[in-house]
Amino acid sequence: MKYPRSRSLIAMIGAGVAALLAVVFLAYEPLSQPSPPARQEAREKPIPSLNCVFYDFTRASIVVGFDFAATLSEGAPPRFEERAKASRDGNQSIFEAGDRPVWAYAQDDDGHPTITSPDGATRVVLYGLKLDAVGAFFIEAGLRSTEYRNLNGQCQQANFGGALASMSKESSPAAQ
Repeated sequence: MKYPRSRSLIAMIGAGVAALLAVVFLAYEPLSQPSPPARQEAREKPIPSLNCVFYDFTRASIVVGFDFAATLSEGAPPRFEERAKASRDGNQSIFEAGDRPVWAYAQDDDGHPTITSPDGATRVVLYGLKLDAVGAFFIEAGLRSTEYRNLNGQCQQANFGGALASMSKESSPAAQ
């Protein structure tokens, strides 16, 4: 007679544990799922940036690196704000949002896109820059400067075309 009672007791305990797990699962499930609108918003508003590093002549070490925030507007040249600069000698500069030097965008005599420091002493030639490209990829770059001389390097261009695409969506008649 002990066995039937213990079986029913085990069955009741098992049912109670299962019910408790079901309540806990249902109560916490909505909190563990990410909200789709936040992901959608992140996809629609990528942050354009340009990060450049320039090497010594043997390409064994980095001489200087620049980090730029890029602003792209339809019908206007891109705007490059210097966020940071780091040199191999340990010197570094970090600029806050209101104090960032704006580098001028233009095309050089050979038709290559360039950005020039506000004082005109440093110029970065951006071979293969694509203002309409989506995503992140590397492009070849050249640094022309009296301080650093002529150095080769590369820049990572990120989300330029994505920013233009989101601006087009915002200004289209369907979006209004």
